Amino acid sequence: MRQSLIDLIDETIVYKYDLPNAGVGILKSIYSTENDKCYSASDKDDLAEIIYNSIIEYSFNEFDISGKDYQNLHTIALKNKLKYNPDIEEESKIKYGFFGEVILYCILFIMFKSKPLIARGYFYNPLENSETKGYDSYHLIENNGATELWFGEVKFHISHTQGIKSVLDNIDKALSDTYLEKNVVAIHNHKNNLNISGSAIETVLNNWEANPSIKIIDEIKKHKIKLVYPILLMYEDDMKGYDNNIKKVIDHIQAKYASKTFALSINYSVFFILLPVEKVKEIKLSVIQWIESKKRPML
Repeated sequence: MRQSLIDLIDETIVYKYDLPNAGVGILKSIYSTENDKCYSASDKDDLAEIIYNSIIEYSFNEFDISGKDYQNLHTIALKNKLKYNPDIEEESKIKYGFFGEVILYCILFIMFKSKPLIARGYFYNPLENSETKGYDSYHLIENNGATELWFGEVKFHISHTQGIKSVLDNIDKALSDTYLEKNVVAIHNHKNNLNISGSAIETVLNNWEANPSIKIIDEIKKHKIKLVYPILLMYEDDMKGYDNNIKKVIDHIQAKYASKTFALSINYSVFFILLPVEKVKEIKLSVIQWIESKKRPML
């Protein structure tokens, strides 16, 4: 990642506190097995800059970027990776998933040191009109022989309740053996484009390729791989104070949803990343304007 972009992310997306937090009287989510993480955005225009510029790193592996012209990469990413259509109506443009997905990419990469296993852009099929299927991030941490797949989800809406509903209505599917296996098989289709060679997940893919009758989930268990499921919620700041913007998310989940266990048979953890932002629609419209005016990406 460009150092200029790293610096902008560090300056703009600011860690506030973990949940539970006794000091502000806010519990963690009833779904979370780990502490929830709370961030703020110091400037909405800088957040839009991060989204616009991170399209490149989100769409391509590092070895695809090196030595290339950023303007060309940006254009290719929009046309060939993100299915951006300049001819559709504005209200349809602001519904594109990449606005939030690139921020999830940045937070996992910079704040959690979770490197992309493979660029999310590989999973886009330019011939399909539907949203790209699968998890919103494919990151990985390998440390002292332990492997964690950071396969996450993001929702970026004005309404925090809409984002919560969208995530929690589908969380049973996301945290299931069947869905995880489907996503690992999808990664296999791009095995030669993995960012991290020699990883445990690469071994799983090689073993399955050699013997496709085995279950991928059993190979994941064999190599003691853990699924980490971070859920990034970005939503409109109601200007009633930062703590209130965090608390209303936790309170809504507790009031409207029941805690549960999931069918996933491997070790897993779940936590929320909460990021209230100022003027959601304006942020997205700024990015759209820069895309269509072909603003030069930062170096």
